[in-house]
Amino acid sequence: MESENIVERLTKYGFDNSNLYTGFKSVVEAKKFAEERNGRLVEVGFLDGNDNPVEDSSQNLLAQNKYYKAFAGPDYRILHSSDEGFQEVAERLKERKNELKEKSPDEKYFSDADWQIEEDAVIVLFKDEFQEVTSRERSKYLMHTKVYELAVEVPKTPE
Repeated sequence: MESENIVERLTKYGFDNSNLYTGFKSVVEAKKFAEERNGRLVEVGFLDGNDNPVEDSSQNLLAQNKYYKAFAGPDYRILHSSDEGFQEVAERLKERKNELKEKSPDEKYFSDADWQIEEDAVIVLFKDEFQEVTSRERSKYLMHTKVYELAVEVPKTPE
C-alpha cells in the first residue's frame, strides 16, 4: 500500500514569507505536520465567504482539541464529524438512504450528496431539520458561513 502524500491532500495558501496549510484530518496530524516542517500551529478563519484565511483564534480550536468549526447564522447548525450530535444525525441520514433504495432512479439521482457522509463530512441543518451534506471545503461558501480551521504556517526557505 502506498503512503499518502499529505501535501497533495492539503490546501496550500502562499504568502510572502510563509505557506499556510489547511485540511488536516485531526489535531494530531496537524501537530505532526508542523513539527516535521518547522512550522507552527495557527487557528484561521474564513470569514468573508471566500477562500481567504486570516489568523483568528476566537474559537479556541486548540484548547478544545478541534480542527474545524463553522457557523452560518441563528437558524442554521453545521455539524462536523467531530461535533456532538453528528452521529445521531448521520444515523438518521443512513436510514433515509435505505429508504431511497426503494425509490425511483430519478428520486435517487436528485437526492442530496449522501455519499459525502463517508468522508470528513459536514451536515447542514436548518431549524434542526436536515438541509444538506457537504464537504469542509464547500462549507466556506455557504450562506455567510464563518469557517474556522486549524492550520500550519511553514516559513518559506530562501531559494
